[in-house]
Amino acid sequence: MMSAIGIAGIHSCANMGSGPQGGPRDMTPPKYIFSTPERSAVNAKPQKAEIIFDEYVVLKDAQDVIVSPPMELAPEIKSVGKKVSITFKDSLEKDATYIIDFGDRIGDFRENNPIRNYYFEFATGNQIDSFCISGNVVDAYTLVPQENITIGVYSDWTDTTLATKKFERITRTDKSGRFILRGLKESPYHLCAVKDDNTNFRYDAPGESLAWIDTIIQPRKKMVERCDTTWKTVDRDSLLGLEPSNVRTDTLIVDTIVCKERPYYLPDSIEMRLFAKHVPFQAYKKVERSEARKITLYFTNDKKQKQKPSIKPTNFTSNTTDWYIAEPSVTTDTIHYWIKDTNVVKLDTLEFAMTYIATDSIGQFVEQTDTVTSIYKKVKVSKREEREAKKKKESLKISISKSVEIEGTPEIEFETPTFDFDTEALAIHEKNDSTEKPIPFKIAAVDSCGRKYKLEGNWEEGVSYEVVVDSGKVRDIYGLESDSTILIFRRKEKKEYSNIILKLENVPAGEVFVELVDKEKIVRREYPKDNKVEFINVVPGSYAARLIVDTDKNGDWTTGDYNGLKQPEEVYFFEKPLSVSANWDYEEDWVIGKMPLHSQRPSSTYPPKQKKR
Repeated sequence: MMSAIGIAGIHSCANMGSGPQGGPRDMTPPKYIFSTPERSAVNAKPQKAEIIFDEYVVLKDAQDVIVSPPMELAPEIKSVGKKVSITFKDSLEKDATYIIDFGDRIGDFRENNPIRNYYFEFATGNQIDSFCISGNVVDAYTLVPQENITIGVYSDWTDTTLATKKFERITRTDKSGRFILRGLKESPYHLCAVKDDNTNFRYDAPGESLAWIDTIIQPRKKMVERCDTTWKTVDRDSLLGLEPSNVRTDTLIVDTIVCKERPYYLPDSIEMRLFAKHVPFQAYKKVERSEARKITLYFTNDKKQKQKPSIKPTNFTSNTTDWYIAEPSVTTDTIHYWIKDTNVVKLDTLEFAMTYIATDSIGQFVEQTDTVTSIYKKVKVSKREEREAKKKKESLKISISKSVEIEGTPEIEFETPTFDFDTEALAIHEKNDSTEKPIPFKIAAVDSCGRKYKLEGNWEEGVSYEVVVDSGKVRDIYGLESDSTILIFRRKEKKEYSNIILKLENVPAGEVFVELVDKEKIVRREYPKDNKVEFINVVPGSYAARLIVDTDKNGDWTTGDYNGLKQPEEVYFFEKPLSVSANWDYEEDWVIGKMPLHSQRPSSTYPPKQKKR
């Protein structure tokens, strides 16, 4: 069989008459030549270190180069020509091994071929501390690998160490969440990870994500035999015993294989689960008045405390005490106020005192009162547009959910709050029924402001229905009446769904539940029975399956708390995406914890990256 190099040689010869080709692309990264101090030097106390390579180099993102032990004053690191220099602005520690970890940031000037995982080391004492530990960091809830997380160790440990002392040695995770912490002694350490936003090499800011290992980590090594293969280039024809041809075609063959015992450092598969302590945060964000008759308030809400603000006029009066109807969202982070008093609607500027629940500087919920000003800016229209608008008869707008899930209920929605809406306002029959035989139904309010209603009835699968609203049958709080309207909805059929059955093995002890997740949205939740969980009538799509060990039995995932040395509740993911099509049953065997945490969740199911606030 011809080698890849041999084939490349033939291809090159076949194009010899096509003119200059510019030569082969340089695929070789720069090579280390020498340095001051020498690499792995001992008793070195340089104010400046220089590394020389065999070609011109480029250093990318110098500010992200990792220096361990960490320094209060970051060194100046830059590249010039064939040299990378490190100028120390802080004093070096006594008897310490220094690691300058460049990762993949040094590349050649022409093609930017990086030197993979390159680091430079020297010791201020008489020996190099050569032990290292490695592992992975994932988000404790999503199991998504976490990039640029600071990993650090302490030799001594108290309850306040992590918040008051900087790490003794550090590294950071790469794009895959992997870390290698070098320059360790053969002694026990406490291992921690921090999303160190303020770059002070410790955990000391509320909201910073962190992880720690409960047990002491003891670096160790074992000797393993590793074999290196060297290759040599020969002419293919001579290798095959043929007469030399006019065109030489090279191929590679094994020259020598040298096996030596080399150190292998452990542990190398540490799994760290990064979490953020729940810090209550609730605040008022803004007010909006996009139309004259509606005020909208926006809040940042804590899931444990829903908003129920009160508003009292300060620059206007109303003829009625209930001058508005409040319409809160499910989470109450958005609240619409429909103004009932038409005299108030006419005012461009409304000012009111708003009393609501916020959090103070220590995260406690407190009652707060702000003065809020809401301004309505009328949209300028031409006189012609104004005349045409007056000619048109304004009516109450009505809509309905056209496609109704098999386990759902059709919902009718009005643009504005209504009153006196009941079954007499509607008639419903099958769309293809020429007799238009009325079907009995009931109305149930979805909200408290009279905008959304459920139509409860015996709706059959796959059947379309017509909802007939006669003119003037429904009226909103502003006196607008409905036009004669026909709305159509259809109940889905079972064949439009799929079923997912997961057979579980190695289920953790305690109460557990399994969630079907679409990116970051929880679609369904079920509790296993007889080591099996079933999701029936699932909308076709691609999902991830997540199992949560509900230690505190509160029906939700609970994060950790460093102050109480409490780890977050355990989370496991099924290692394959559940891509399901309509009218199919999917059965899968799931061995919980078969794979390491960082390999469990399929990357295609990762939630989108969150933008920084």
